[in-house]
Amino acid sequence: MRLHRVVLSCALLAVPSIVLGASLYVRDNTKEALVRTGPSTENKIITILKSGQEVTLVEEQEAYYLVATPGGAQGYVLKYQLTEQSPAEKRIKEIEQRFQQRVQELETQTQNQEKQLVALREERERLDSARKAAEERAQRDADTVARFQTQQSARQSEEALRWFLVGAGVLLVGVLCGRLWGGAVKRNRRGGLTLG
Repeated sequence: MRLHRVVLSCALLAVPSIVLGASLYVRDNTKEALVRTGPSTENKIITILKSGQEVTLVEEQEAYYLVATPGGAQGYVLKYQLTEQSPAEKRIKEIEQRFQQRVQELETQTQNQEKQLVALREERERLDSARKAAEERAQRDADTVARFQTQQSARQSEEALRWFLVGAGVLLVGVLCGRLWGGAVKRNRRGGLTLG
């Protein structure tokens, strides 16, 4: 059990709690943080960091961080004056930027959907027009077929009447011929002539 504690303690000391090269920020509740030449309050001040200012972690030493400032200077700052959390103002700006980006994405998406909706409406209108034109053509074709059927029926009636009249005419001619022929035969018998 004791061995586990020793190993765990060594591991915690060997592994830094903050990743080297990470960004650190002067705490919001700290007006200024002094950057010194060494890890002691007796060392000379190189520069003064303002609240929320960002630095890069170079190394950890007991109560101090060795940091690199945006200007390129390196120095020591007390750990309690720095944090990994970006300042509230910066976080708010990041949230606002993400919000604006999302709003822009949604506006773009909405515009694209509106364009698609307009295109679909135009397509629907085109299809409705094509359907109406097809229905009108179908109605015209049905009217034409009905007219042709009526004409054909009239022609068939005329044809039947013509054939009837032809048949009646043939019959009448036959009857007339028969009468004439029969009358001629009777006269010839009376007159003593025989047809031969």
